[in-house]
Amino acid sequence: MKFSFAFFLLFINFIAGAQSLANENLNHLYNPTDDIDLDWRMVKEDGQMTIHYSLAITAKGSSPEMYQMQWEERDSYSQRKGKVMRSDSLLLSPGSVKMGTLAVDLKDDPWMLLLTITKVTSSNTWSYPFLIEKNYPVNGFIKNGDQVVLDSYLEMGKAYSVQGPSAASNLSVFRYSQNFSSAFPPFSKNTAGADPVLLPDSSFSISNGQSLSFSKEGLYLVQSDTASAEGFSFRVHTSTYPRYTRIQDLVDPLVFVTTQDEFTQLQQSNGDKVVFDKTVIGITRDRDRAKRFMKSYYTRVELANKYFTSFKEGWKTDQGMTFIIFGLPDEIRKTSQTEIWYYKDSRTKFVFIKMGSIYSPHYYTLMRDNRFTELWYNTIDLWRKSRF
Repeated sequence: MKFSFAFFLLFINFIAGAQSLANENLNHLYNPTDDIDLDWRMVKEDGQMTIHYSLAITAKGSSPEMYQMQWEERDSYSQRKGKVMRSDSLLLSPGSVKMGTLAVDLKDDPWMLLLTITKVTSSNTWSYPFLIEKNYPVNGFIKNGDQVVLDSYLEMGKAYSVQGPSAASNLSVFRYSQNFSSAFPPFSKNTAGADPVLLPDSSFSISNGQSLSFSKEGLYLVQSDTASAEGFSFRVHTSTYPRYTRIQDLVDPLVFVTTQDEFTQLQQSNGDKVVFDKTVIGITRDRDRAKRFMKSYYTRVELANKYFTSFKEGWKTDQGMTFIIFGLPDEIRKTSQTEIWYYKDSRTKFVFIKMGSIYSPHYYTLMRDNRFTELWYNTIDLWRKSRF
């Protein structure tokens, strides 16, 4: 029996590792209903890259299931099988979380670290690629108690400790209150990427490892050397983020599905719920449809904030906009510099190009095209009729 089980694990590992990632569907990265929930943060220091991660099993079930976690080194996304670095067997029941770290040496040329998680009882696998680059800018992190914060956003007023490079004694903190613009439609020639130079509204110095709370919302950048292109950033929001509950927060995400007059009316409501509800009912032309619309739309806004928050709120990004309007792609393919989303029903492909910066190393911008015009307006019409 022991021999058979061991052979089974080896067989699973062979199958999971024999496929090129360039041909693998990675839509589980943004699937809230998937069995696996993996959060992670990469930090560079002293010639190494450390992956801090949190793994949770969200599938419903009463009995624990065994999962195999395998870390593998590959040269590129197209390589079919790489070198196994570490394997762990773990028992996780729904709601349980495994926290961990893995440190790897940096090389002159980029390479890829691949985490594969296999459910032994079903042979289902989930792949998570990490591109390891020597010029990766993130060299610090935030801690909540003893745990490294893996999200790209912090809660306003809550105490955190700020940890920069071990060699630094002091850190400089910059705050940007800029209200970044939301993404333009996929057929627009305009883009809304990061500004080439962001000017901070305020700055202050702290000791490395110091505990503090942030009293103002916005984008924050922490650096140990202000003359370098290294540091780490995060956004600060109210305690409900990534969910929106205040009327004043609900207005802006509606820019994608409203006319100019409707959007102006919403902006001028000044948090008045009666005016807000009346405008939304006017959009959907029915109270019940308005309720369905609100539930569906803001569920996606919340998920966009969770998955795509960068130097700006997740819903404002190109990926966030696409996720909100078109939903989870049927397929996602990745390369070192692109992410491609496929929607089968509309036979549509969206290509996102990596345009990372010190403020957001994993930021992607959409390749826009006029051919998306009809699809966009047809889909917006469905939203306004609450057919989602």
